[in-house]
Amino acid sequence: MTEAAGTFRPPWFCVLPDDDAAGPLARRLARQDAARTLQHSSGRPWLIAFGWGKRLRTVAAGPLKAVLIGSCPVSTARLRVLADRAAQTGDEEELAALPGSYYLVTSRRGVRSARGDVAGLNRLYYASVDGVRMISSSPRHLAHEVGKGVDERWVALRLFAPHAPAPLLFSRSPYEGVTPVPPGHQATLTTTGGLAVTRYWTPPTAALPLEMATERLRDVLAKAVASRTASPPVASVQLSGGLDSAALAALAARARPASTTVLITVGSRAADNPDERWARRTAALLDGVDHLVLDPGTYPRIFQGLETSQFALDEPASFAASAARFRHTLRVLAEHGSGAHLNGQGGDETLLAPLSYLPQAAGRSPYRAWWHLRGHAALNRTSSLSLARAAATAGTYRQWLIRAADRLTLPASPAAALAGWEAPPRLPPWTVPEVVRDLRHELLAVAETAEPVSDDIATHGTVMRIRSVARRASLYRDAMEAAGVPGHFPYLDRAVIETALVTLPEERTDPWAPKPLLTAAVAPLAPPGLLERRDKGHYNHEIHTGLAAHHRELTELFTGSALGKAGLIDEGALRQALAEAATRRIPPAFITETVAVELWLRSARP
Repeated sequence: MTEAAGTFRPPWFCVLPDDDAAGPLARRLARQDAARTLQHSSGRPWLIAFGWGKRLRTVAAGPLKAVLIGSCPVSTARLRVLADRAAQTGDEEELAALPGSYYLVTSRRGVRSARGDVAGLNRLYYASVDGVRMISSSPRHLAHEVGKGVDERWVALRLFAPHAPAPLLFSRSPYEGVTPVPPGHQATLTTTGGLAVTRYWTPPTAALPLEMATERLRDVLAKAVASRTASPPVASVQLSGGLDSAALAALAARARPASTTVLITVGSRAADNPDERWARRTAALLDGVDHLVLDPGTYPRIFQGLETSQFALDEPASFAASAARFRHTLRVLAEHGSGAHLNGQGGDETLLAPLSYLPQAAGRSPYRAWWHLRGHAALNRTSSLSLARAAATAGTYRQWLIRAADRLTLPASPAAALAGWEAPPRLPPWTVPEVVRDLRHELLAVAETAEPVSDDIATHGTVMRIRSVARRASLYRDAMEAAGVPGHFPYLDRAVIETALVTLPEERTDPWAPKPLLTAAVAPLAPPGLLERRDKGHYNHEIHTGLAAHHRELTELFTGSALGKAGLIDEGALRQALAEAATRRIPPAFITETVAVELWLRSARP
């Protein structure tokens, strides 16, 4: 694998102001990894980039220079047309709304702007280095230039499961002196040497019924898949057996009628996990595919080889507990020569609405909302009354944040977890009380001025779920890059996200029909019967067997741990929880996230 051979350097870029003071910094950056340099009209360095190859494209029109960095299937000729239009109108929105997943960097009359994507797969950071403001895709590069280390307050935030509330999530980076640009925002270097962060994207209003949104999703999702898979000699799909991956497999096979598509499935040791059976059924229905099922008997367990299997990444990866398994899968993909690997991460988050949609749905169709309420309550093993009460009493976003701050270590009720503004932020029981207190105070402070992404609670909740999974997916993609396998997440494309958001939540989310928007959109393009699955697999069995098999290694990991030395966790409480994990019903995410943060902190601060 590329990373194991020691030759891999993650791609990065930095944007600099048109200023003589930036010269020494630019020269230092340009020497790193033999980076490519683009220049301002003045001849000074503007954008310094490494490792992007053909994924970095430039186009100029009049006073406008634009650089697209990442995956975008639009032709260079089309880019020129759009750049000409943007140069005339001053509106760069068409360039920012192209299909794919990419960064957009522009320069116009001394103003330089950089945008990531709306999901958060492609993130940006900024810092001041020797008095020079600069923007970068790599917080580690910025931290190196700033001369700062790990931000321990950010490390504490990473202990939250499933994630910290939005006002805290995008308030810090992993490193001191480096600030993140929130998804959907752009960073601009002004002509006077300042830096401004402004919002460029607002979620659309949910207004379309299912039948009107179906064709739109069919078009954008098919294009998202085809643009990634049409060219490589070998393309692959992670086929879990669920609807999201089955749809991607069908669309990839359709986009490559003359080429073979590799489908890869990880077998399960659990006898009651139906994923493998559904994956085999999906593969049997598709033409032109090779289906690889990895034998669970030879596949690494979760928590196996923890300290020897990790990837060098900018922040903790949620898959760290499964790093040995991931490396095994990547070796198989690399051996088969995959030039594009599709993953269904983001499907649930994009295509389904949080149950906070129920009160508004009741205003549009009371009977339908009542029917949905009963179904969702049954599926989630809670009462209809509890779910209705949770949905009706979420309050304003600030009220929700204040209540969340007072419940950071309390068990979240199923109903509250389903119907709030976001997933309830919870800290594991081994977080030291002083850290819990400090995080509570910090959350209460930001709650005073916090604003949601959207005033619509269901839209805000959907966007935050998308951004949470996109953070995890970006690290997954970066690790795949290290193995020489390009990873793609079509459900996190802007056009796919916007199509889902514009669909009425009660139309795209139905307890009696799994993913109605996806199945209606893809069914005409897939073999009959391919999208029939109604249940959903889980990995709790894999986690618990991994805990049992590697209990000793985990105990050693949290004896003299980096998190313990930083004063963030009580090691004794954590070791006790590991010993009682089978009976205490500790949420698995508490354990896997703490493991991820510990392993990353060791590598970031040896």
